[in-house]
Amino acid sequence: MENALYDPDAGYYSKHISTVGGRGDFSTSPTLSPTLARAVVDWLKKLWRENPSLPRDVIEIGAGDGSLAQGILGNLGIFARRKLKYHIVEPSAPLVNKQQLKLGKSQRCQWHHDMRQAMDQTGGRAIIISNELVDAFPAELLQWHAGKKCWCQILLDHDGTRWIEVSGNPVHLPQNSSLHGNHAFTNGQKVERHDSYIHWLAGWIPKWQLGEMLTIDYGDLFPDLYHRRPEGTLRAYFAQQRLESLNEILSRPGRQDLTTDIDFTDLRARTTPLGLLEVAYQTQLEFIAGHKIRAAPDDVATNPHGAGNAFKVLWQRRCGAAG
Repeated sequence: MENALYDPDAGYYSKHISTVGGRGDFSTSPTLSPTLARAVVDWLKKLWRENPSLPRDVIEIGAGDGSLAQGILGNLGIFARRKLKYHIVEPSAPLVNKQQLKLGKSQRCQWHHDMRQAMDQTGGRAIIISNELVDAFPAELLQWHAGKKCWCQILLDHDGTRWIEVSGNPVHLPQNSSLHGNHAFTNGQKVERHDSYIHWLAGWIPKWQLGEMLTIDYGDLFPDLYHRRPEGTLRAYFAQQRLESLNEILSRPGRQDLTTDIDFTDLRARTTPLGLLEVAYQTQLEFIAGHKIRAAPDDVATNPHGAGNAFKVLWQRRCGAAG
């Protein structure tokens, strides 16, 4: 999955993604509606109003086609924009080109290849925002073995015609993993875990000294995330089509997006030891409503049967050295 997404010569994000939105393989809330950006702007203004000492450096990690950044910058107001330094961390060269076309190469926006570079530029003091970032990280697939009462790796073999799943060895889980929790799964239940995201966070958080972080992504708490989903949540997107069978997911490597829903129980538990204090966890609909943003009845960002409840917003604060 990591190679298919990030191989420097053939990966989807590295080379083959054209754009995000109607002309791409998938859309995000900011490409379909300005409502989320307006709510994020209100969140930022309240932060600075309640604590004027907070940094005016904002880092957006993984900015897609630049729609969220454009919405934030367009709604902040002239005075707030004068003080603001907007940083975008984007390892995908095709997406950097799209973002710069949309936002322009002004001094207001600075691009960085990774978070360490952004932390050095901001002196470790920044407000951090991401939308659909965690799901872009490679996930490991596991399967419940009811007889052994343990989680095992899912391995792959190929018979010359099609891919075949093979049960691997039991996995060692971190003590604070959500997969230690109670569940009533039947034998063979598949789940995903994003250790790659946790390890990535741990690599740069020691450089982050002060600020707030807003993480927006689709997912749910464990084990509710897998209700009526015995095959887990792994899927591919190609030309706005959602593909869920194993052989469709594994076809066109590097030419289509691979993604999963986020286990927010695991994410919240495993980021706390890194020095992050949870301030709030809510649905995107609740976040937008809490900032009194008026949305049209058909707004996709607040649709309770779609993105409004499918997306969650996790607000965390830097509260000390990582350990």
